Parts: sequence; C-alpha cells; structure tokens
Amino acid sequence: MQKTKKFALDVRTTFIASAVSMFLGFVIIVVLGRFLGAGDLGLYQMVFQIYGIAMLFAAVGVPAAITKYVAEFKNDRDTTNAVVSSGIITSLFLGIVFSILLYLSAGIFESIFSMPGLSFLLKILSPVFPFALVGGILLGLLNGNREMKKYGIATVIQSVLMIIISMLLLYLGFGVAGVVTSIVLSSIGTCLYLMRVSRGYFEITLKRYALMTRRMLQFGAQISGTNAINMVNYQADIIMIGYFLTAADVGYYGIAAGISKFFWILPQAIQAITYPATSEYWVTKNHAALQVMIDKSIKYTACSLLPIGLGIGFFAEEIITTVFGEDFIHSVPSLLILIVGTVIFGLSKSVGGSVTGAGRPDLGLKVSGISAITNIVLNVLLIPRYGIAGAAIATMVSLSVNTLVGLALTVKILKVKIDLIWFGKAFAVTLLSVFLFRYLEFINIYLIGIVILSIYTSITYRFLLAKEDRAYFMQLLH
Repeated sequence: MQKTKKFALDVRTTFIASAVSMFLGFVIIVVLGRFLGAGDLGLYQMVFQIYGIAMLFAAVGVPAAITKYVAEFKNDRDTTNAVVSSGIITSLFLGIVFSILLYLSAGIFESIFSMPGLSFLLKILSPVFPFALVGGILLGLLNGNREMKKYGIATVIQSVLMIIISMLLLYLGFGVAGVVTSIVLSSIGTCLYLMRVSRGYFEITLKRYALMTRRMLQFGAQISGTNAINMVNYQADIIMIGYFLTAADVGYYGIAAGISKFFWILPQAIQAITYPATSEYWVTKNHAALQVMIDKSIKYTACSLLPIGLGIGFFAEEIITTVFGEDFIHSVPSLLILIVGTVIFGLSKSVGGSVTGAGRPDLGLKVSGISAITNIVLNVLLIPRYGIAGAAIATMVSLSVNTLVGLALTVKILKVKIDLIWFGKAFAVTLLSVFLFRYLEFINIYLIGIVILSIYTSITYRFLLAKEDRAYFMQLLH
C-alpha cells in the first residue's frame, strides 16, 4: 500500500507539473496566433521543431540512461557520483558543440524551408544547448531518485519563466524573436535551479569517467535512436508541411497538433514513474507488482483519455474559433483526425518506457522505426494532395501502428497480460457515443454533447471499472 501511495503521489505531482507546463506553452501559441497571425506562429513553431530535433541528437539519450542507472544504483553513492558526473561533463561538451553548429547552419535551414527570418531566430536560439542538456541530466537524476516534487517544480519554473519573459518582450515589440529569446533565458534559469536542488544527491568526480561515459552512450545511443525516430512520428508532419506548403499552413496545423498533444499529459506523467519503477521491479524480479502496474496504468489512462477525447471532438470547432478566431477554422478537420491517433497512442505511452526499463531499448528503436517509415511515406503521399488533413491522417495511422506493435512487445518481453475484452467494450461504447452525437447533433450540439458525455462517463465508471478498481481509482484520486 505504501508503494501504491508513493506511485499515485508521484504521478499526481508529475501530471500537475506537465499540465501547467503544457498550458503555459499553449498560452504563448494562442497569443502569437491571435496577435501576430498564422505566418509568425508558423515561423515560431518551425524554430521549435528544429530545436527539438537538435536536442535529441545533442542529448544522445544520456538523460534516460541517467534515470535508469540512478534508479538501479541509488544505494551505491560512488557509482551514482560517477554516472552523474560523466553525464554532466559529456553534456556540457556536446552542448557547446551543438550551439556552434546551429549558429553556423542557421542560413541553411532558412534556405531549405524558404522562410525569411528563420536564420535570425535560430542564431538567437543557439546558446541554449549547454544549459538545456545539463538541466536534462539533473532532471534524470531527480527522476531516478523518484524526487518528483523537485522534478515537477523545475518543469513549472521553466514554463513560468518562459511565459513571463515572452509576454514582456512581446509587449516591448520584439515579436517572435522575443519568444525565442525566452526559450534561452528560461533554460538558463531552470538549469541554475536544478544545480541548486541536486547538490545533495551527488559529488562531481572523474573516477571511472571513461567507463561510465562509454556505458551510458552505448545505452543512450539506442534511446536516442528511438527518440529520434519518435520525433519523426511527432514532428515529421509539421516539418513536411513547412517544406511542401506555407508558414501559414504550419500555423494552422500547429494549432491542431498542439491541442491534440494535451492528451499526452497524463500518459507522460505515468510513464515518468513506470519507467524507473519497471527497472526496479525487473531487477528484483517482482513480476506481480509489474503486472498490476502495467494493467492499471493502461486502463486508468483509457478511462481518462476517452471521455476527454469525445468532449474535444464534439466541440472542436467552437473551441478553436473561440480561442484563436474564425481564421483558424482550417485547423478543425486536422484536430478531429489527430484526436483519434493521440488518444490511441496515449494508452501505450503510459507504459512506453517499460520495455526499455527492462533492459531492451533496442526493441523501442525497432517499434519507432516501423512507425516512422509509415509516417514519412504517408506524409509524402498525402500532404501534396490533401494538405494539412493529409498530414493528420499520416500521423494518426503511424501512432496507431506504434501502439499496436509496442503493446505486443510489452506483453511478450515483460510476460504481462492485456485485458483485450475490457478494451473492446471501452472502444465499442466510444464509437456508439460518436454515432449518437452525429445522428442527434441537429437538435443542439451543446445539449446532446453534454448528455452523451455524462452518460458515457457514468457507464465507464460503473461498468468498465470493477468494484475493486473503482475503490482503487477513488483512492488514487483522493
């Protein structure tokens, strides 16, 4: 029971931090969309995509390796010191290298995407890497020690700093450049905070530096490959829209993609705990705890995401036009398509790091590779013909493929069971709800939507959750 309570509290803390962070990031997108237009919004989102891709290659998967090894050797202070020290030193070196590379290659990116002003913004962004990478190492240290409160505070601090600096610089007339500057300054502030709160968990040492660096890079390279391919799944649509279409199209699609990724807040929070927990359970051969964790994580994620997905889907047009204005109505079809893919993928994302936590990062790489190939091929085929809706279809299909293959490997490697009958019932009720809404929406979409959502939530709680699950679920909420 103590472990259950600890798990629930860690998920709650991470969820709140992720929700606050994503909401504040979304506020920036809303402000840019409403006051600067789809073109400037698309330019900012392209900068952010390039930054995300560069960070993946710069980190080389080392933060994930830090989390795994710290979780496994938390009682061995000498090994922890060696692991974290090698991670910090290596990341600092890589950060300096990538800062120089981005500054020098900024003009190349502007030429590729034919977006005037992109080079200037990338040069502003270039100093961020040393601070962001060292901060990532320290976050991995806190995650491995299950210090999720400090982990969450750091996440919130970065988002709060970013929105405060962004709003100030936008008010002073710096436009998109001000928002990009806030990325750099908020990363510096967060890194300083993490250095302060992490001092008690390790001491810098050069002992076993070469050995630990080689071990982490070997493990992290597979993680990095998986994450890089996942980045293709998550961001290839926006990158290819920028290549085939216009900055405004990137802005329209970015709105849909941004809203759809809110569905990943809870799964990401759960994954942040299931990943190190799997490493611990796997090493101690606690298969019973592993089975319960996997089963409950996926089911409770489904019980949360499915009704939210229905709600956003029912009122998608009203939400987008109210928040961003009538010009962004072009985002609605893409949002409806993306919701399907992000909800389905969210179910597996909650336990997506478990196979890696069990020591098989190579399988995650293969799953992501299959999904990425699907995504790229479909984007190339569909975007020129169907525009941003084609990108949404490509992403939905690739995320669904990722989910099916990933869960199959989780069952095989971890020797756990997935309750397929339960999920069959859940999806059947969901499809029936969609059909009823479309059939009855002529009456009044708000009335029909609220009634269907109320009935759906009641059915989910009363019939899809067993008595012991209801008691357990309420205990976790409490």
